[in-house]
Amino acid sequence: MMRKLAREIASRKQAEQLLEQKSLELFQANQKLEVAVAQLEKSSAENIVKLEFQQQIDSLLIYFGQAFLNHHLDDILIGNLVKRIIETPLVDTCHVKLDDNILLNLQKSDYGNNELVKVFSETHWDNQVLHMALIANRKNIGTLSIKVVNENYELDFFQRSFQLIADLLSGAVNRQLIIDTNIESRKKAEKSEQATRDFVAMINHELRTPLNGLLGSSELLQQTPLDNQQTELVNNLSQSGEFLRVIINDLLDFSKINAGMFELIPSNFEFKTLSNTLTSIFEPKATEKSLNFTILISESMPCAFKGDLERITQILVNLIGNAIKFTDSGAITVRFDWSKHTLNFEVEDTGIGISEQAQKKLFQPFTQADRSSKRNFEGTGLGLAICHQLIELMGGSLSLRSELDKGTRFFGHIPLEVLSAEEARPKTEQDNTTNVLPENLSILVVEDIKMNQLIINQMLNKLGITPDIKENGVEALEAIESKEYHLVFMDCRMPVMDGFEATAKMRAAGFEGPILALTASTTLAERELCIESGMNDILTKPYRAEEISNALSKWLIDGFSN
Repeated sequence: MMRKLAREIASRKQAEQLLEQKSLELFQANQKLEVAVAQLEKSSAENIVKLEFQQQIDSLLIYFGQAFLNHHLDDILIGNLVKRIIETPLVDTCHVKLDDNILLNLQKSDYGNNELVKVFSETHWDNQVLHMALIANRKNIGTLSIKVVNENYELDFFQRSFQLIADLLSGAVNRQLIIDTNIESRKKAEKSEQATRDFVAMINHELRTPLNGLLGSSELLQQTPLDNQQTELVNNLSQSGEFLRVIINDLLDFSKINAGMFELIPSNFEFKTLSNTLTSIFEPKATEKSLNFTILISESMPCAFKGDLERITQILVNLIGNAIKFTDSGAITVRFDWSKHTLNFEVEDTGIGISEQAQKKLFQPFTQADRSSKRNFEGTGLGLAICHQLIELMGGSLSLRSELDKGTRFFGHIPLEVLSAEEARPKTEQDNTTNVLPENLSILVVEDIKMNQLIINQMLNKLGITPDIKENGVEALEAIESKEYHLVFMDCRMPVMDGFEATAKMRAAGFEGPILALTASTTLAERELCIESGMNDILTKPYRAEEISNALSKWLIDGFSN
């Protein structure tokens, strides 16, 4: 019995020891569980804060990414960015420092808490402050500094997010620098273009004005009694003046085309006007070189067109002139036909021809087949380049075929609008039998240059007209108050008061007679200004006596007959 009781006591003690051990283990397990739960709760809270932080950063990047693209970068936009960064969880404060030398239209260079100001060339942690260099165009243009809350978060976690903000701001600064640079470049280009336009307009006037005196004087001299030597000298003077006119026209046209100032001026014209002009110019020159000159016109050719007759004539004069210049024997043949709403022409010669190598760059400016100092033919090398550009402006094309020592053929195609003969004929055109100027015409000439005063005075004298001559617009206004005039020739550019202002004031004062512009400018803008100021027609310097006579006939014969 005693042994049995001892065994029961021993078993009970052993059970109590086991229970005590298990209780201890359970207590320890509970403690571990409580620690694990606490750690889990802490980790969850941290993750929630991190998640909220990341969401705020993503929202910030999206908002300011769009803002930087849609708006000009300014102080308000950068200030708002700094404010949003500071409002982000885990951020204590923030500062942006931009280089003072950045060419941005900003009022300041510091944004946010300037206690964080430091300049670094690379990303750097300084305690709880992350300093990140802002880079634009491979240059350090400032620093973004952000101080984080001391919660023992991993620094790499912050750095990855804040680096995206730094990159976004760097990109915005770089984009604005590019935009500002482009704006500045455009302003410089516009100033340069305007300077070019002003120069072309000025040189146009300054070259044509003395040329008017030169050609006008030679024309008047040719109409006076001269001996053989004097006749030869005057002819040389006239030919040199005409050659100078061609060079000046080529240079000015080329300058205007490249400056974007060139404008086509369409008008109604009869085809016979073009063919008669070419015949009158080149038959004598071909005869002088013992060349056959022929113009062949297809039966399909309409009688009239709408187009820029002056420029079409210039193209053909240039091509035919070159053909005669480079041909010593044989013939020059010009062919015209009409098909598919296009004027087609060929200019064929039997001259020296053009090599294949020279043909490749023949339409380039300042290019000649022979550019050596021993070449036989003079010229600027601009003629064919301008012809090519003019035809392209008209929507056409120009090409050639040539063979050395056998000749050259140029092929041109110009789209034109067909008109009837009645549409092309000017309304003021009169029968030749009635083309006689009335007697006792009272003409006023307003011109400031003495040479040009002398030229137009003598041209009018040969028509039986003694004009009154005034030197500026003020004198012209005084003249019309004291005398009635049938017609006024008005120079455009004069001191004291120019022709545009004078014309406008004359119209306001009630003068209703024709006012014809005398201008050295050939730009469309100046032509439009002439008409807008109240002028009726335009004579371009250098003008001829025939042009003065035709202008008087156009504007006075019809008026007197009515």
